Amino acid sequence: MNKVLELKGKFNHAPHPKTSGLVSLPKGKCVERAKLERLLQSLIHVRQYWREEQRGFRPLVSVYYTRIIPKSCRMGYILKKGSVSANSTIVGVKFSNGDNQRQHVFTHCVPLENIDSALHNLHHCEQVLAEYFSSTITAEQLIILGTKYEKLQTASDVQWKKRAEACISAHGLSKSLFLHIIKDAYYIDNFRVEERTQQVTESQIITLYDTGLTQTEILRKLQMQDEPIKALDAVTWLVNPAQYNRIISAAPYLVSMAVSDFGRIRALPFERDGMNGAGFSIPAPTTEPVIGVIDTLFDKTVYFSSWVSYVPMVLEDLIEPDDYVHGTAVSSLIVDGPVLNPHIDDGCGRFRVRHFGVAKHDRNSTADILRKIRQIVETNKDIKVWNLSLGSDLEIEQNFMSPEGALLDEIQFQNDVIFVVAGTNNRNRNRHEPRIGAPADSINSLVVNAVTITGTKVEYARRGPVLHFFKKPDVSTFGGDRQDGMVVYSSRGRMKDAGTSFAAPWIARKLAYLIHVMGFSREVAKALLLDSAVQWNTDTSKRDILGFGVVPKHISDILRTPGNEIKFIVQGVSEAYDTYTYNIPVPLNNEHFPYIAKAMLCYFPKCSLSQGVDYTDTELDIHFGRIDQKGKIYSINDNKQGDDDAVPGSQYEEKVRNEYRKWDNVKHISEGVKLRNSPRKRLSPSSPNWGMTIKKKERLENHSGQGLHFGVVVTLKEINGVNRYAEFMQLCRANGWFVNEVDIHARVNVYTKAESEVVFEDEHTSLGG
Repeated sequence: MNKVLELKGKFNHAPHPKTSGLVSLPKGKCVERAKLERLLQSLIHVRQYWREEQRGFRPLVSVYYTRIIPKSCRMGYILKKGSVSANSTIVGVKFSNGDNQRQHVFTHCVPLENIDSALHNLHHCEQVLAEYFSSTITAEQLIILGTKYEKLQTASDVQWKKRAEACISAHGLSKSLFLHIIKDAYYIDNFRVEERTQQVTESQIITLYDTGLTQTEILRKLQMQDEPIKALDAVTWLVNPAQYNRIISAAPYLVSMAVSDFGRIRALPFERDGMNGAGFSIPAPTTEPVIGVIDTLFDKTVYFSSWVSYVPMVLEDLIEPDDYVHGTAVSSLIVDGPVLNPHIDDGCGRFRVRHFGVAKHDRNSTADILRKIRQIVETNKDIKVWNLSLGSDLEIEQNFMSPEGALLDEIQFQNDVIFVVAGTNNRNRNRHEPRIGAPADSINSLVVNAVTITGTKVEYARRGPVLHFFKKPDVSTFGGDRQDGMVVYSSRGRMKDAGTSFAAPWIARKLAYLIHVMGFSREVAKALLLDSAVQWNTDTSKRDILGFGVVPKHISDILRTPGNEIKFIVQGVSEAYDTYTYNIPVPLNNEHFPYIAKAMLCYFPKCSLSQGVDYTDTELDIHFGRIDQKGKIYSINDNKQGDDDAVPGSQYEEKVRNEYRKWDNVKHISEGVKLRNSPRKRLSPSSPNWGMTIKKKERLENHSGQGLHFGVVVTLKEINGVNRYAEFMQLCRANGWFVNEVDIHARVNVYTKAESEVVFEDEHTSLGG
């Protein structure tokens, strides 16, 4: 077996290459006058709606596109007036199913005068098309209009351009505005006002479109200023049914998202053997890592209570005996899981727990739990790994992130922590594989589903994706079923149980081991776990249920590889558009590379609830593979995004999202195993190296991706079974890399010694005082 290698060296950084700046349409396409007329009529209806609206809110306009579009094709000018960019007026994004394909829908919040200006400009653009372009402007004509006179090829193009510009100017339009409106119009289908009118019978957490008003100002406009409404933030409120119904009756356009405030939190009870704690013993804790648990209450009388620091956060008057069962059982697995279940010993030992009892066993207020979670993480900065085995019976919304998921994503962007979240259970056998429940829709969290002891899906499994796109769960592991229950220890003694609640702790244990004992960053630790679940020939049809796959039982199977594989880790910080290295020396054999390869990239981006399905603010796009003599990387998954020689318009947004996971914060790229994998020929006579580039794109203008950390795990599989591990290390050192073999025993000793010294110093200081 080979050890995992850490490569430490320098990544280079480069800005985005300059482009021509020409406004263009896809090759061979056009915009007709009739299209502008349709857009004009739909926008007239929108204006009429807002002129009749008496509440005084800034207008909300939903822009329906013809398909899923990239950021570069978002509307930039039709609704723009002044210096404020159209992108900054977006307050909601969702998908809608059109006649033939899925459509992007962006909701903008703009002043009424912007709509009036848009109508004026669309009308005059329509007139220009009628007067000079025979009612149709082509992509080729758009290019001629945008090209400088000195670069035009023929005298006829020069004369045509002059006459076109004169016609545009005669209608009071600048050439630049005309070109951009034509481009906007090509991608837009229509304009609408969205309304929400269905009333509810339960309390709701609602998210309002951000109209630039405070809660007090909004309530005054709704004539609800005397209502006692709790606010989680400026636009996220907890309301009772009567308050919700009043809001949508007065302003049906104002509510972006609404979810029930109450969700059931319980495990799936199975066989209980009735044993008590007699015969159980456990040594005193010493320097073991601490995992944070946020759950129901903890029973301090259990045999492992000395390993748990408990903070109750539920009012004592509300507590019932059943409130101690679930939380205690979850912590039992984190502390002593391998003793309770020796057949799935993970080799990670025991962990201490800091347990926060925030919930009852049955119905809880999501708003209340959200406030507690934020407070807990902010006051316990030393904890890196958090286990959250609570969840909702309700299915997630397909177009909106849940408030719970959004909070976890925000916390993980702002702090060096990672949440391990249970994938939630299907308690209604009449529903076949329902969508997962909150907070398992959290994008930055590591979401865990359960499987049987043989690695097949369980009957209580729920599925992704999240927001139509993000692949959740991330991984799966044993969680118990009717045949083989998970042994846990709760306030009722030792019992067998099952559920994703009891799968998640095993992943939290492995993550904490990789971060605390092995010393990896959370980005690398997450990448290692996900990579370990991916087989060379993965059945992608099960991705929405099993995630990337089933994580190996023992930690050594994550940190060691077969003799014919080389697994190495690199990590870095995205400081510019391109973060790259062309200096990865892969061993050759007869001028060929006898390998198939795979790579896993992980990062924790800022996410924006207001952006709906376009939820992640930053995209990191990985290319890894051989380099030709011009320095171009031929990525192992044939990814051509960002390539200089890529055919314009060939990379459709929906395709690159599905195939290359554009905007996903977890990316796995690979070459599959075939019956006959041939060696790859060397592409550069001057260098045998491979290269890696991480290209960054930002959705918004706040540049939240600046300084974003990432971790990559790469595996090279020698197709002839030859062990080239030592040669690879030698080549890396010769090329300036610091190579560190991940030796489990050595790192355990380093961790133990370091923690013992910290404890000794703390004790010495205390005694000296």
